[in-house]
Amino acid sequence: NFTHTDDYRAHTTCVSEAERYEKSVYKGKSKKKRNPQEEWTDLIEQSANDAPPALKEHLVYLASLGNVPRKEKQFRNFTANSLNLRGNDSVVGAVWTYLSALRQKETDARKKVDEAAKKVDDERRKKKEEEEQALQAKLDETLPSSKKLRKTFKKILKKEKSSVKIKLLRTKVFDELGLDKSLKKKLKKLLE
Repeated sequence: NFTHTDDYRAHTTCVSEAERYEKSVYKGKSKKKRNPQEEWTDLIEQSANDAPPALKEHLVYLASLGNVPRKEKQFRNFTANSLNLRGNDSVVGAVWTYLSALRQKETDARKKVDEAAKKVDDERRKKKEEEEQALQAKLDETLPSSKKLRKTFKKILKKEKSSVKIKLLRTKVFDELGLDKSLKKKLKKLLE
C-alpha cells in the first residue's frame, strides 16, 4: 500500500509469497550480483549523507531521481538539465569528481577483498592437494601389487569352490592381506 505520494520511492524490492508466508522454512535464492546501476544509485544515496555542504543539496536531489547515468558525458548532461545547472559546469564537474572518486575507492576496496578471498581459497586448495598427494603416496606404498591381489583372489575363490558375492570377496581379500582400513576404498576401486 502506497498511501503517501513518495512511498513508492522507498519500495525497491519485492517479497515473494514463499518468503512472506514461510518465513522460518524459506531458504531463498542465492544472492545475485547487483547490477552496476543499482550500485551507482546506492553510491549516490550514501554520498548525499556525507557530502561537502556545497554539493549536499545537489546530491540529495540526484538521489531522489531514478536513473542517473554512470558515464561522465551523459551524467553531466543529465545533471545540468535535472538540477537546472545549465551553464554552471563547475558545480556539475564537482559533483562528478566527488562521485567518481567515491566509486573508485569502493572499487579498489572490493578488489582488495576479492584478492584476499582468492588468496585464501588458493591456499586452501593447495593445502588440500598436498594432503591428497600425501595420502595417495601412503596408499601406493602400502597397497599390494596387482599380481599379489590376483593370487589372493584365486586362492580365496578356490577355497570357496562356489560363487562369491563381490562384497564378501573384497572383505576376505582385505582380511587375508591384513590391510589397513584406510585402504579399503582404494582396494574397492581396484576391484571394480
